[in-house]
Amino acid sequence: MTALSIERANQFIEEKEGTLDKTFYPAYHFAAPIGWINDPNGFSYYKDQYHLFYQYNPYDSVWGPMHWGRAVSPDGIDWSHLPVALAPDQPYDKGGCFSGSALAHDGKLYLMYTGHLPAEDGRPLRQNQNIAYSEDGIHFEKYAKNPVLDEKDVPEGSSVEDFRDPKMFKHEDYFYAVIGSRTIDDKGQVLLYRSENMLDWEYVSVVFQNNPYLGTMVECPDFMEVDGKAVFMLSAMNYTDKETDVFYPHITWFVEGEMDWDTQTFRMTHIKELDKGMDFYAPQSFSNEGETTMIAWMQGWNNTIASDTLKHGWAGQMTLPRKLFYEDGILKQRVIPTFEQGLHTIREEKQITVDGELMLTEKAPKYAMMQIHVADLTEMLQVRLGEETKERILLNIDGANRELSLDRAQTAYPIKDRDGKAFDKTRRLSFADKKELLIQIYYDTSSVEVIVNNEESLTMTYYTSEPLQYWSIISDVPCVLHNLKIAE
Repeated sequence: MTALSIERANQFIEEKEGTLDKTFYPAYHFAAPIGWINDPNGFSYYKDQYHLFYQYNPYDSVWGPMHWGRAVSPDGIDWSHLPVALAPDQPYDKGGCFSGSALAHDGKLYLMYTGHLPAEDGRPLRQNQNIAYSEDGIHFEKYAKNPVLDEKDVPEGSSVEDFRDPKMFKHEDYFYAVIGSRTIDDKGQVLLYRSENMLDWEYVSVVFQNNPYLGTMVECPDFMEVDGKAVFMLSAMNYTDKETDVFYPHITWFVEGEMDWDTQTFRMTHIKELDKGMDFYAPQSFSNEGETTMIAWMQGWNNTIASDTLKHGWAGQMTLPRKLFYEDGILKQRVIPTFEQGLHTIREEKQITVDGELMLTEKAPKYAMMQIHVADLTEMLQVRLGEETKERILLNIDGANRELSLDRAQTAYPIKDRDGKAFDKTRRLSFADKKELLIQIYYDTSSVEVIVNNEESLTMTYYTSEPLQYWSIISDVPCVLHNLKIAE
């Protein structure tokens, strides 16, 4: 096999990009020009642009030799693809350039990423951390003294095999990085490292020690301050909910707490699942001018992706960027405002009664945003994308049981798990304590994001044989919508 390099990857992309089948390709969610993507990396704001890097295999629509793909955007919505930023072309990252982050310093954009080394020559699999930097955000040079952290920097009792996904941030006079880890007896934890110059790093602490929510391994930890509150955003592997006995191979948490900078440890005070949908993982954030913006991989591990199984030449996409903020002491999230500013309103009603089926559009647009506002719902209200007897996506709002569910069961290409079984046709969230619901639905060619009261969310992908026609709302008893808006 020809040695992997940035030049080889870019040449391959240029030659093959026009061969994609774009049947399921998103209209406004981010996807790579060709090949496989997973975790967002290096999500940042640098030189007046959003920068998005991502885990990338340009050569196939399945996970493979990890590169860092790259794109930029003036508004977080319209992305321009740029040449590949990193390729696994060095002895310390020859098994892949795994996930990491970006941070601007002294006019340069620094990347910190995990180098993956497979087991060989009698040595076990191991992972290390490396630095690359750029003065223009386009051309990156790997630091000559990489790796900056390796197995000798892993604390006693922690795995050298699972030591990955550094997220950098600055606090007072130091740069810090939180890194995902597990103990040698398979308990998830987060490690903290420190640097004065972004190049020379030292171990500080196990900043977030194991608890049942962290499963067997923490991936993509992200420490931040949202409106002055210390929080972690992280993804955990192999978590079992003790109350329901439901097993989650992967789950994403938003963790509120207190950071003690004297002991360099974080104490959890509250935890919630960040998104209750089927396809949401490895979110990453950046802060700019006091605002925190987050984006996530809109996919799940070990599940089929129709654009791969049907040989369309690509797989994976990202959520819309979302702002994170606090309101009345509650964490909120909303799609960045530049998205809706770019849409054209096709229907708007200040108040409308649904009695039976209300057809919203004669033909569903290829992509759109719908917003509805309903209060004191006691019965079932259903939002349906598609026709009743054909492929369809259902959003069921159950007023009696105070529950909302998103259903993709009736689609031509069911998403299956590694054992060939249908994977999560339906996901639910409770709104037991909410009398009023502001529901925003972001519909694209092969995905739906639902945000409720700017607080809870459900995200999923789907694959249909034909574009879904018609958008309607169904209620068996008269139901008043206080606001209805559709934009495309």
